[in-house]
Formats: sequence, structure tokens, C-alpha cells
Amino acid sequence: MLHNDTGVDWSRLWSDSAMLRLRRDRRRFFTTAWTIFGTAFGALVGAAAFAPDLVATRPVHGLSVGLMLSGLYVITVMCLGAWYVRRARHWDHLAAAVLQSPAAAGSEVSDNV
Repeated sequence: MLHNDTGVDWSRLWSDSAMLRLRRDRRRFFTTAWTIFGTAFGALVGAAAFAPDLVATRPVHGLSVGLMLSGLYVITVMCLGAWYVRRARHWDHLAAAVLQSPAAAGSEVSDNV
């Protein structure tokens, strides 16, 4: 058994079903969030680099397509941040369940969650 200073058997805890669920949920979230973020960033920068005339077009007086794309990008990033906060609360509950599992028996780190 591998124990560290906290008294947790990390090899058992790492393969616990609650921990696997937490890891899978976080991986799914970050894969999706980074895909959305990367696509939004690529669209903004790509439009400015490859279609500068389109970005400079002003469909409304005083408002260019580039400014609208930038505003949409900011809204996207803010929504991703809000989504992260909601998911992080859920992960806190999953982490608490992991620390209550038999694999974490005798753990001193349960106060950290």
C-alpha cells in the first residue's frame, strides 16, 4: 500500500468509482470548454487575419463586424466562466463523496473540501 503524509491510499482512491466519475466529468467539461474557447478565439483572430475587409464592414453606423465579433467572444468567455463555476460546485460534491468512500478511509484530507 502506498501512503503519503495524509494517510490516503492514493492507488485505491484513484481507482475508486466515485473518483473515476469525477475525473470523467472534469475531462468531459474541459474538453468541451476548450473546444468552444478555441473555436471562438480562432474565429475572431481568423476573421481579422483572413477577412479584414469583412471585419471592417459597418452594418450599423459606428459598429463594425469586428467589434460585434469581439463582443460575442467576450460573452462566450463569460458564459464559459459561469459554466465552470456551476460545474466546480458539482465537482466539490463529487470530491466530498470520494473522500467519504472506503478507499479514503482514515483520510485526514476530508476537511480540505
